[in-house]
Amino acid sequence: MERTWSCFDCQFEGAEPLCFSEEGAFEPRRLARILLKIPAPGTDHEEKGERMRAYDCVDEMVQTSPEAAVVFLLVALDECRTGEQVALLGAGALETLLKVHGPKVIGELDAAAQKHAKVRYLLSATWGQSSIVPKVWDHLVAAVASGPVMDADPRTPAAGLIDKVLDAESVTKLLAEPMG
Repeated sequence: MERTWSCFDCQFEGAEPLCFSEEGAFEPRRLARILLKIPAPGTDHEEKGERMRAYDCVDEMVQTSPEAAVVFLLVALDECRTGEQVALLGAGALETLLKVHGPKVIGELDAAAQKHAKVRYLLSATWGQSSIVPKVWDHLVAAVASGPVMDADPRTPAAGLIDKVLDAESVTKLLAEPMG
């Protein structure tokens, strides 16, 4: 995948991209692990300074490269091990992506949701009905209807789906299953 975005530090400070390797390969897993505070393999600590750069990179990607953002979100979701990590993606990058590029990306996200319960769980974590195109919101509601969902909050596409809300043990089990 070609890099069509550049966050502040990369563009103006000459920083090495967190989202691409030195060889120029897109590395969504590396970026996701930094964003989600998952220590790099072989270490027991996160690089705190890089986390803010990861936020900036993801935000820039979501704004300017919706295809890369979808790839990133699905890879990041597969890295998640807690409901809090999924909530970070849902209330952050996913929500912004749907607000800015919803009609462009909802088909791919909907297709992924039909295949993977994790994606339905992620889609249920977003808010923003008032700022997401109504047709896109309708797709979200339909996509999460079979569950599982994060909560039944009226501000989410899972509004009222109390019987589909996962308990903590079920969340752990769901997130432990790889999508690929």
